[in-house]
Amino acid sequence: MRLRKPREFQGVRSLGHRIHCGPFIFQCHVGERAVAPRLGIIASRRVGNAVKRNYGKRLFRELFRQHADALPQGSELVVVLRHHFDRYSYDDLEQRLLRACASIRKKHEVQ
Repeated sequence: MRLRKPREFQGVRSLGHRIHCGPFIFQCHVGERAVAPRLGIIASRRVGNAVKRNYGKRLFRELFRQHADALPQGSELVVVLRHHFDRYSYDDLEQRLLRACASIRKKHEVQ
């Protein structure tokens, strides 16, 4: 359920739809295959030290596990963390992620 190879990340980043959500950037590409959604997280050193980056990755993996069904089948998602993500509450991050998922689902249903 995770993106691992650099070419997988590049594919999503070049073909996917980008939504700026404040503390993170949500990029999603919906493929042709009906497979479970997959997630990749980018946390560069600009985000902070290793503790902060790992905390952000764990946080978004958990959000994804809880709400993967909000995305269409075949979705590949890349979340790019911003340096101020930890100023937001868990509930606020969850709501922002759900709004972005709903936007992607709506765009995918229209096409």
